[in-house]
Amino acid sequence: MSIHEKVEQYHDDVIRVRRHIHQNPELSQQEYETCAYLQNELTKAGIPFQVTPSGRSIVATIKGAHPGKTICLRGDIDALPIEEATGLPFSSCKKGIMHACGHDAHGAMALGTALILNDMKEQLHGTAKIIFQEAEETMFGALHVLESGLIDDCDNSLMLHVVVDRDTGVFVTNYGVRCAKVGSCKIRINGRAGHSSRPEQGINPILIAAKIISAMADITAYELPRSEYVVFSPTVIRGGTKDNIIPGTCEIEANARYFDDKYDEFLSRRITEISENIARAMGGSAEVTFIPEGTPMINDKESTDRAISIIKRLWGEDKVVMTPPGLFGDDFAFIQKRFPGVVVNLGAAKDGQYTIGHNEHMMVDEACLDIGVEFLTTYIAEYLGASES
Repeated sequence: MSIHEKVEQYHDDVIRVRRHIHQNPELSQQEYETCAYLQNELTKAGIPFQVTPSGRSIVATIKGAHPGKTICLRGDIDALPIEEATGLPFSSCKKGIMHACGHDAHGAMALGTALILNDMKEQLHGTAKIIFQEAEETMFGALHVLESGLIDDCDNSLMLHVVVDRDTGVFVTNYGVRCAKVGSCKIRINGRAGHSSRPEQGINPILIAAKIISAMADITAYELPRSEYVVFSPTVIRGGTKDNIIPGTCEIEANARYFDDKYDEFLSRRITEISENIARAMGGSAEVTFIPEGTPMINDKESTDRAISIIKRLWGEDKVVMTPPGLFGDDFAFIQKRFPGVVVNLGAAKDGQYTIGHNEHMMVDEACLDIGVEFLTTYIAEYLGASES
C-alpha cells in the first residue's frame, strides 16, 4: 500500500484527533489532558513512547527494521488565551482558550505520520522520533524536550506549520534563515497617584507610557538601516483602576523581532535609555526588562532540497512558493540548531477565505491535514531510505 493510500486509510483518525484537540485546548505548560489523550492514541496503535519529565510532552519512537540515521518531527500542541469566535461545531469548550495557531492540526498530523510510519517499519532504515511538544508559545517548550535527552541521537529535524493566509496545498519555505529571534520587553513606569481634577499634583504614568511608546517607533524608523528587519510592537498597556484616579504605576509589554543576535544588546540599551530618560524628564522613573528569547530558524540546504523535491513531485512545481525570512518566531529553532533540518509552511485557507493566526476567527481547512501527513511521511520515509511497496 502506498503512502497516499495509507493517508486515506487514516484520514478519519486524523480528523477525529484534530477536532478533539481543538475542542479541548490547553494553554502552554498546562497540556496534561492533551498529552494523556495522545498517549492513549499511541498506545492503541502499539507505538512506543516516552513522556518528558514535565509530563506535558511526548516522544514517540518508530524504529525501522534496518539500521540507519534518526530523524525527529516536531508537532506542537499548546493553545492560546483567546475566546474562540469561529462558530465551528467543534469549537473550544474552554472559555477564553482557543487553538488559534494551528497546533491542533500539527498534533493531529504528527500522529497521522506516526501511524503510517509504524506500518512501514519493515521498510525503514533508521528511526523516526515524533515529538508532541508543549509550550511552543512560550518559546521554551522545545528546550524542555531537548533537556529530557530523549532526542539526543537525532541527525535531522523536520517541522510543518499551517498558515491561513495561503491557499490550501501551497507550501512556503526558503533556504537559510527562515524566521526571527524574539525579544520580550516589560517596562514598569512609576509616577505619583492623584486626583484627575488636580493633575499637577500627580505624575501620570499613563502619559509617560504614551510618550515612551511613541518614541519606540523611532528606533526602527530612524536608527536602523532599511536593509535590516527589526520590528518592535507594543502589545500590552496596563494601569489605572478608575477614570477619576491618576494611577501611581503603569506597565507596558512589547515584543521585538529580528534576525541578528547583535540586536540583543542594541534594543535592550536603547529601550532602557529612552524609557528611563522620558520618565525622568516627566518626573517619574522607569524600570526596563528586555529578555532575548529563541534563536532564528535556519533551513539546511540538503533538507530543503529534499522537501522541495518531494512537494514538486507529489503536487507540482506551482505548489512551492519561496519567500524571504519571516518575522515570526518558533522554538523549533532550538531543535533545528542541534539537528539540521527544514521548516515548511502549508497553506490552510479554504476557498480564499484568508484569516490570520492568533485571532479569534482563525480557521484551518481540514483538507490540509491529508496533504501535511503525506508530505511529512514521505519526507521521513525517503530520509530513512524506504521504498513504497
